[in-house]
Amino acid sequence: MTINRIRKKIFRLFQGLGLSVPSYKEKELIFFFEEHMAKGCKYSLDLGSGPVPKNPFNAKELIGVDIRSHEQNNVVYGNIASGALPFDSNSFDYVTAFDVLEHIPRVATSSDGEQSFPLIMLMNEVFRVLKPEGMFFNIQPCFPMKEVFQDPTHVNIMSEDTMNLYFCESAWARIYGYEGSFSMVKDGWLGGKYFSFIRKLHNEPIRDLGFIQK
Repeated sequence: MTINRIRKKIFRLFQGLGLSVPSYKEKELIFFFEEHMAKGCKYSLDLGSGPVPKNPFNAKELIGVDIRSHEQNNVVYGNIASGALPFDSNSFDYVTAFDVLEHIPRVATSSDGEQSFPLIMLMNEVFRVLKPEGMFFNIQPCFPMKEVFQDPTHVNIMSEDTMNLYFCESAWARIYGYEGSFSMVKDGWLGGKYFSFIRKLHNEPIRDLGFIQK
């Protein structure tokens, strides 16, 4: 049986689970990073980096942001669960998030009862700090895979459609205050995790609820 036939059978199995995007191997994901590396790329930001930021796009300068700073590895303090990034606008060629978005609350309520949407706010911040045409890569466990429920600290359950429908061309998240503008470049499954490469389109925030990306 050829590799293509095996892949088709696996894809049909995923379709039976209600999934529509294909599954890939780790070496293929590495190829996707290489495919989207920009010549002369200088700055990359890794969200929720821990003490050692990841640099899959091979940027010349790498910064991590986490709840614990680590000066030796260029990791600065930032509470991304609050939807804020301590960086200037249009600063980075790439932003990455490895197993991070599932830890960002969908809804938060302040002590005075005011409601906010930290995931929406974080996506606005990712859009803000990216340079025009910058790329955001994210990978995280997603429904219906069991990995999404295993970790008790997972508070944001997404599906393979969340990034595309809410933060790319359809931009359904605008009704919740989303101001970004991305196009879906590549997405798929890697085991029980869903990944996507999305590219920043417009440079200015979009606050028009009726705006449709072209």
